[in-house]
Amino acid sequence: MRTDPVTLEIMRSYFNAIASGMGHIIERTSMTTFVKESADFATALAAPSGQFFVYPQSIGVTIFMGLSLQQAIQSCREELEPGDIIITNDPYSTDGLATHLPDVHVFKPIFVDGELISYAWSFVHCSDVGGLVPASISPLATDIHQEGLRIPPVKLFRAGNPNRDVLSFLDNNSRVPGLNMGDINAMVAAVNTAETRLHTMARKFGSQAVKDAMLDLLEQGEQRSRQVISAIPDGSYAFADYLDDDMVSDVPIRLALTLTVEGSEMVLDFTKCDSQVSTAFNLVTNGKPHSFMLQGLINYIISSDPYIPVNGGIIAPISVIAPCGSIVNPEYPASVGVRHAITMRLYSAVLGALSQAVPELVPAAGAGQAAIVVLSTPGEDGKSRDMAVVEPMGGGGGGQSDMDGVDGIDHASGFLQNTPIESLEQHIDVLVHRYELLPDTGGAGLHRGGHAIGLDFEIRKAESIVTARGLERMSFQPWGLTGGKAGALGHIVLNPDGESKPISKISVLKPERGDIISIRSPGGGGWGNPLDRSPELVVREVADGLLSAAQAAEQYGVVIAELANDPAGNLFTWDRLATEELRADRHRQIAGIVQPLWQFGEARERYERRFTPEASDALAVLLQELPPSLRWNRKQEVHKLAAGLGVEAVTAEDIEDIWKRWNL
Repeated sequence: MRTDPVTLEIMRSYFNAIASGMGHIIERTSMTTFVKESADFATALAAPSGQFFVYPQSIGVTIFMGLSLQQAIQSCREELEPGDIIITNDPYSTDGLATHLPDVHVFKPIFVDGELISYAWSFVHCSDVGGLVPASISPLATDIHQEGLRIPPVKLFRAGNPNRDVLSFLDNNSRVPGLNMGDINAMVAAVNTAETRLHTMARKFGSQAVKDAMLDLLEQGEQRSRQVISAIPDGSYAFADYLDDDMVSDVPIRLALTLTVEGSEMVLDFTKCDSQVSTAFNLVTNGKPHSFMLQGLINYIISSDPYIPVNGGIIAPISVIAPCGSIVNPEYPASVGVRHAITMRLYSAVLGALSQAVPELVPAAGAGQAAIVVLSTPGEDGKSRDMAVVEPMGGGGGGQSDMDGVDGIDHASGFLQNTPIESLEQHIDVLVHRYELLPDTGGAGLHRGGHAIGLDFEIRKAESIVTARGLERMSFQPWGLTGGKAGALGHIVLNPDGESKPISKISVLKPERGDIISIRSPGGGGWGNPLDRSPELVVREVADGLLSAAQAAEQYGVVIAELANDPAGNLFTWDRLATEELRADRHRQIAGIVQPLWQFGEARERYERRFTPEASDALAVLLQELPPSLRWNRKQEVHKLAAGLGVEAVTAEDIEDIWKRWNL
């Protein structure tokens, strides 16, 4: 340690205040609802190496903490000087710092007496950067060039002066340039303010002391992260989860990993993960540890040590194996717009692996989606278009060993907030009919999963366009843990109160004026045996309208009785004798049966009985013999051939036989 502990803690507070202050500037000066209301932005300070040494946890999204500016700095073709501000949104030239094109990153090198001491960084999700559809992201995009303007790391400001050429490119490649520039200007204000405050800090403590404290915080983050990892039993733990499909075929996307713990280090091996896909469900990492792959572990470490310095040092003990051409390390020019769907599923997959080592410390699967529903309407001038995020649709969180899952929000959402209805209806012509928690959607358990969200909104203008990315868990339920049940699936309906029409998923929807779009998110999985849940808690859920009496009996073995003229005003109670008899009968039914660690739900269990995990593992390895661009189509074709084998369960041997015959 270069800094004594007391001084380091003081300087840590200074750094946190600067980084958080940047976030408050963006929150207060940005123009779009998605930034100032839903908080899809982030701020941090980076060391000269490019690592974030302080990352605020109280404002903005939290899932970029382990990223680095290093490759973006190296990709900038001009030497950085005082007054420069860099802008980029390109995943491929930044090692995935930018994860998809609407996420625009701005960072500023900070010099003291001619010496680089830090970088101030921020990002916002910009409303539109061109591309196939309003808001830029179409799940059906087949390469990144269809997703909008790619901005390699270039100078937005040069020596304090705006780069007019870059500003011109930005303006001419967006459907809403004014909104974009409003949010970009908020980032510029944030990094400029950080520079001023870091100069003040350097004058107070000395620039060398400031640099030393950055390194000490990174080292402290790593050391304490290693202490948490060391408490996990050594071993290798395999797990897999699925995205529903690629929105073209009905073949699910499998995210498989093996987590190996040895002492104070971890390795995540994605060798048996699916290959990159032909639609926008890919995550650029260049095969390096990346926050979006590791967020479940990061949150586990932070939860285990609440006072750990939150910075890039936390992921230093974690390495990855991610073969080139896999969905977590795709080759250019794979499309990446819906990369957060992978992030949220990897969050569950990593924790699913970890649950085998420490089941008491891991939650069940949450909803696993943060679907961004965007409405675009014709502008008043007849030429432009208005645009707003209707809601970032989350769902129920997973139940835990000591508490129920959180209603309406999943752990993996990174503190993404909802858009208040009043603010939304001010910004765009839309009428929200319903925004509420849905009953009977949380997976049953000793600690139930969080309840899902329902959103109904009415289209008020002709020629409106609705896009939605990240709608997931429509096929495979969020899994329950240690006896808890799986959460409810999500679904979408057009005009639910009239001639309703189910919609599988939304890529680009062109509804009629007066249409009502109804979106139901998934519920979280439950934790622990539902028959052990307190009957009083079950009664409370029924009274709150979040659980039906029928489901109370079916899922929890609790028989509900209605009350009349109760002095305390209670409407329900539980029938003690009938409940004891029902629960005793349920316990007899499962006596002697070894319960699985996870409850995956009927759809996944049916799929894996037919196409076994061993078959999926074998196919993933064989596909690596092919060029990455061919792998996903080949997987779909192998699935079709396997379906015609006439066997009850497709095995690894079946896959190898199909592969040999194919190559003949």
